[in-house]
Amino acid sequence: MSRTSVIIPTHNRPELLPRAVTSAWAAGRNIEVIVVDDASVDETAEVCRSLAGIKYVRSERNQGVAGARNVGLMHSEGEFVTFLDDDDLRLAASIDLQVQALIDNPEAGFVCGGMIMADQNYTPNGEVTHPGHPGGDVFWPILSLDFPAMGLSTLIRRECFTRVGLFRKYLAGIDDWDLLVRLSEIYPAAVIPEPVGIYRQPTVESGQGSSFTAAQLKRAARHQTQLLRLPRAAAALSSQRREARQRLTSRIADTLLWRATRHIRKREYSAASASAAAALTINPLRAVRPAAYKKLFKSLFRHG
Repeated sequence: MSRTSVIIPTHNRPELLPRAVTSAWAAGRNIEVIVVDDASVDETAEVCRSLAGIKYVRSERNQGVAGARNVGLMHSEGEFVTFLDDDDLRLAASIDLQVQALIDNPEAGFVCGGMIMADQNYTPNGEVTHPGHPGGDVFWPILSLDFPAMGLSTLIRRECFTRVGLFRKYLAGIDDWDLLVRLSEIYPAAVIPEPVGIYRQPTVESGQGSSFTAAQLKRAARHQTQLLRLPRAAAALSSQRREARQRLTSRIADTLLWRATRHIRKREYSAASASAAAALTINPLRAVRPAAYKKLFKSLFRHG
């Protein structure tokens, strides 16, 4: 039996699959690679037949990324599980590093590493995101969006899904964050310093689900109110819940205003407007700070 399962959901993007699959094979030893074809209507099935060694699973009805990940879980056998989107890449030997971290930390339910940010051509832009946390109890940082992690950067013990459940299909775009919150409520985390994957950053035109950042972050702000009802959060002091709420909405507002600035520089005015409006809705006091709008106006006049 394979020790680690790499689950790759895909839908109508066959040109990206071979590179993702190759990176998965190079990421570790004793791996099974499961490609979940989420009701593609192009040559995805044909491309998958050409990829030696993978386990190909097809869903005849589109499940969305979260649903496809669940389908892959049902067909996986590994002691450890990780998720790789079809347009992202795993770094060589990265899974071996994370497996060793979980072996060294038997109490940890999952392990996270860093991610190299890249453009649509997989060229790194010099930015590397990392949880910036030593590990252990990461429930409140993850709940507050102060712990950058996603499926690409995380390896999970298979047994953990028995307690926390699967991905929630209705939380499109934030399903991995929701799962990490539920994992961290019960299990401590391990963190390694190394980057483990290359994240292909979305653009307005890329068609990636994560392209719609304003909508997703608004969804995250709404969903946190539900996560604050988890037993551990509900039992905490009200001041701790308020702080978690404040930290999340402030971080979201800052992120949206930063993205609005980037959109203006690219003359993507509709996306810039959506980001700024979402920031104002989620955290009005944070969004109306003079310093935040000073940056926006500078971008507007510089690129208008």
